[in-house]
Amino acid sequence: MTLEQWVEKGIAPGSVIATKYLNDDPGGAVQMTRPLCPYPQVAKYTGSGDTNEAKSFVCAAANK
Repeated sequence: MTLEQWVEKGIAPGSVIATKYLNDDPGGAVQMTRPLCPYPQVAKYTGSGDTNEAKSFVCAAANK
């Protein structure tokens, strides 16, 4: 739905969260989530919280 709104109506999402499912089975348990960041930013761990949850990451400039 988020991508549909963006492509068809030009309404860009504030954020997009990617989900990795256990055994790559969308019907199964969630293994981890991460924010998808606009290039050239990358997802960086905030230093606290569960490393398997998107809320523990922020989009930030990549270190070169």
